[in-house]
Amino acid sequence: MKPTSCAIFLAPLLAAAVTVAASAPSAWASECKVLHSFGSGMDGSLPYGPLVFGAQGNFYGVTINGGTGTCSDYGCGTIFQLSLAASGKWTERVLYSFTGGNDGGGPYGGLVLDDLGKLYGTTEGGPATNSEIFELTPAPGGWDFALLYDNGAGPGLLLDSAGNLYGDIGPGDYFEAGAVGELSPGANGWTYAQLYSFCSQNDCADGLFPEAPFIWDGHGNLYGTTYSGGLGQQVCLYGCGVVFKMAHKPDGSWRYQVLHRFDASGHDGRAPSGLVMDAAGNLYGITVAGGARDLGTIFEMSKVGGRWTKTVLYDFPDCANGCAPFGTLAFDSAGSLYGAGAGGKRDCGGYTCGVIFKMTPQANGGWKYSVVHKFNGRDGDSPWGVVVDANGNIFGTTSSGGKYNQGVAFEITP
Repeated sequence: MKPTSCAIFLAPLLAAAVTVAASAPSAWASECKVLHSFGSGMDGSLPYGPLVFGAQGNFYGVTINGGTGTCSDYGCGTIFQLSLAASGKWTERVLYSFTGGNDGGGPYGGLVLDDLGKLYGTTEGGPATNSEIFELTPAPGGWDFALLYDNGAGPGLLLDSAGNLYGDIGPGDYFEAGAVGELSPGANGWTYAQLYSFCSQNDCADGLFPEAPFIWDGHGNLYGTTYSGGLGQQVCLYGCGVVFKMAHKPDGSWRYQVLHRFDASGHDGRAPSGLVMDAAGNLYGITVAGGARDLGTIFEMSKVGGRWTKTVLYDFPDCANGCAPFGTLAFDSAGSLYGAGAGGKRDCGGYTCGVIFKMTPQANGGWKYSVVHKFNGRDGDSPWGVVVDANGNIFGTTSSGGKYNQGVAFEITP
């Protein structure tokens, strides 16, 4: 199995244990509806990534446990679909249950969906495999599974218009620190190409362990983060992470560039997660920790005069209204950002259950932080992140909580 720093995948579970500091609660008005509580049978358990929009209003996602597989007493994980019936009730359907054999097990990260309705994703691995990349193809009577690559894959993938897949694919050349890899379909199957190997520079100054999906800009360039690497220091032995760019050159080759190295100071963050980009080409992301109180930050990367500059938009002051943000932010149609974090109410076994927060752009160029929803355990615990539809409704999953304490899929209507 491809090694990871582990912390990022446990963050939704561990961050929920952060003690809430005294603070006046934010006011919010929202309705949270549980669309499905996992763990009732073979429906999967412990969602381990965000939802993805599909055709006809469906959602797709993964659970790292459950299903019919026999990796352990908890199953090998599932791929599921959520569909809205005419009655207004959401129905969960398991599309595939992993066995732990050659198909691996433990799917993690978000799925991607192509124009033909095929789903692509990654697994942590199983008894017989390393972490891998798979394809699910809709077929009469079910879905066909195909293994595309089995030599290491981080959570989440990126798809281009030609059907090529990009992500943390392959072990890399140095200490299995990861690589930017490309998988291309062809008549004889899928072909792997390593585009960049992390930790290629002394002391891994270029980063290591990319643990969030990459994104595109409008010019065919890739952007992403690494959870570690960059500037080595006491608080981050191998570095606190980087933001990077892969520039697609006219000759088809790629150039790797570090845009920012996190230093864990009171004015910076550490352990960044996924990125989003606005129409002007600015990047937005979160750090799980760091900042003045080491509770995480929300940041922006903007290009000014040919140089990239990082600005902290919000430094989490305590956990009463959220902290230790996780996953990838999401835009709504008005340009506001939404995300997920720990903190909130202490209703989950004495620990906090997590929050969904909103960052609203202000006329003066600043941003306003507010809480959209505080989970209470019954409606979920430890959210993974969100997606926002055209009407401003917010959808996501939690890794625990709900009727069976095995996680939920939820909808929040502001």
